[in-house]
Amino acid sequence: MKERKVTQKSISQKLILKISQLHKRYNEGKSNEVHALQGIDLAVNQGDMMAIMGSSGCGKTTLLNMIGHLDRRSSGEIVINDVVTSTLSDAQMTAFRRDNIGFIFQLFNLFPFLTAVENVETPLLLSGVNSGLAREQAKMLLRELGMGDRLYHLPTDLSGGQQQRVAVARALINDPAIILGDEPTGDLDSKTSADVMNLFRRINRINRQTLILVTHNRWIAEQCDYIVHMTDGKISRIEQGPSNAVEGKQ
Repeated sequence: MKERKVTQKSISQKLILKISQLHKRYNEGKSNEVHALQGIDLAVNQGDMMAIMGSSGCGKTTLLNMIGHLDRRSSGEIVINDVVTSTLSDAQMTAFRRDNIGFIFQLFNLFPFLTAVENVETPLLLSGVNSGLAREQAKMLLRELGMGDRLYHLPTDLSGGQQQRVAVARALINDPAIILGDEPTGDLDSKTSADVMNLFRRINRINRQTLILVTHNRWIAEQCDYIVHMTDGKISRIEQGPSNAVEGKQ
């Protein structure tokens, strides 16, 4: 299969993600074997904002999990930020994932017993950053995301949109190469979804942050630069998104 390079924005733009002949099989060798990914080839440049769409069971979440190394591939190669991830030990992979990949989930996955600022500073503390510096960086980022008056609130005291902003801040705090979102607006109402997408787009444009979002929502997908369509574990086509992204519509 010919490699699908997602963007042609600039020949000098850095390639941040390269996937070559990626396969994922569950129950391998058994009668109920499932071939979830079938020879995925994909390349994404730094600063792209990409959506992955497809019907239930098409492999879009599996692909996201492979990029995030939340699951093991059956075969194929993934290169992130010039690192061939298959060469890393388990301990190295844990550190690499912490420093290079940010995750934003549909259900936020915040620690319920930690305040907003404590949730955000946690990745820095795990990286060995001094607690005082980690706290200041977390506070600064939350303020930039409009959460300055909610720093010491628990997740249960925050709205869905506010919780998602905390989750975004936590994903951003280590300045990862790629941010992955699995239905990141799925549990939000339409107005809050638009607000969160505005936030994603602002982060993408100002910081040149690479975002890859799995979604079933066509409107959400159209806010991205590119839409990768999946069918039966394969990329069926790649569509360029509309130019009128949601930034500035708040």
